[in-house]
Amino acid sequence: MKQTSITYEQVAAAADALAEEGKQPSIRSVRERLNSGSHNAINKFLNAWQEARTAVAPTAPELPQAIVSAIAAELNRAIVAARSEVEGQLGQAREEAAALAAAGEMLEAKRDGLAKQNAILTSERDMLAGKVAQLTNSLAETHGRIEREQQATEAARIELATARVRVEQQEKAETALAATNEKLCAALDHEKQAHAAAVQQVAVLTAKLEASIDNATQAEARSEKALKLYEKLREQAAKQARQLEGLKQQQGDKKASSKAEGEKPTASRLPKSKAPRT
Repeated sequence: MKQTSITYEQVAAAADALAEEGKQPSIRSVRERLNSGSHNAINKFLNAWQEARTAVAPTAPELPQAIVSAIAAELNRAIVAARSEVEGQLGQAREEAAALAAAGEMLEAKRDGLAKQNAILTSERDMLAGKVAQLTNSLAETHGRIEREQQATEAARIELATARVRVEQQEKAETALAATNEKLCAALDHEKQAHAAAVQQVAVLTAKLEASIDNATQAEARSEKALKLYEKLREQAAKQARQLEGLKQQQGDKKASSKAEGEKPTASRLPKSKAPRT
């Protein structure tokens, strides 16, 4: 998230206010007082404020010259000792602040990378969902074709059974006609021709039935192949969803860790400065 720009004067004013309240100015306390600004910018301006405070020398009181000289010499020794100690503490604090800033920048970079990866995985998930929807529609159409072909096959079987019944009836009629008078030979010849036509029709219907059975078999094979592809894509989508959840969880853990690191009080790491001796 983009931080609001701040100035040195704002950081210095907040640090002075905290110091007057008897509180140790820190990155966290200054940011809470300003309610804006990045940790890196606050750290830079807070270091400059601390250097400016360290450079300010106390004003000597108006006393006799001998006392003033003695006090000034003592103050100078105290200031030198205090400055050395403060500079050591300040250097350590700067190193710690720089390390924290570097860690913050690294976490921000990782967060941006995870956000991009999250967007890519979301796009891939949506694309897989679209493919699954298309395969579902294709599977429904395949089931419809199979059902229609099964109905056609059943109709062909019924028609074949009917033709076989007709053939059987024709054969019975031929048996009955064989016992009749020779005068019925012409009629018998006609019935034989009808029988041949019926046999031919049976052959045609048998060929249709076999073709329908082949079509149904091929349709079932296509359906099985589509089902396998659908299951494979669904597993891929589930895997991508699990990876996405893992990345979200990892991002949440890292954010929580970064927040916990940022909330650690820094004032306790800096020993309190000794007040100048008067």
